[in-house]
Amino acid sequence: MKRAISIGFALVFVAVLVSGAMAFGPGYGMGNGMMAGNLTPEQAQKFAQFQKDILPLRQKMLQLKTELMILRTQATPDWNAIAAKQKEMVDVRTEIQKKASEAGITNLGPGLCRGGKGMGMIGMGRMGM
Repeated sequence: MKRAISIGFALVFVAVLVSGAMAFGPGYGMGNGMMAGNLTPEQAQKFAQFQKDILPLRQKMLQLKTELMILRTQATPDWNAIAAKQKEMVDVRTEIQKKASEAGITNLGPGLCRGGKGMGMIGMGRMGM
């Protein structure tokens, strides 16, 4: 039974990581400030490098979201573990923001961590999930 659960979790985890990696494409996660088609080649190259640099952080965020979902769906949720996982997610978001600042990327707008859908976490003044 434990082995089946472990295999199931591993399959879900891999599927989440693969779907997140495959979602990277033109325009993915650029937010309002970068979606305009008036980027210079230099700006486009800088942003492409930024996306490449934060890919491990985005994958980590997907992993943390999956783990948080699993923690929340337990019969008796461990609220301390949930709080710790949420703090890890905030730390990853902060790291993405730092990398954006270091790369000179400004005006990211909503969607950097959510693939351009809905109210994003960066630039919106909230810590949603």
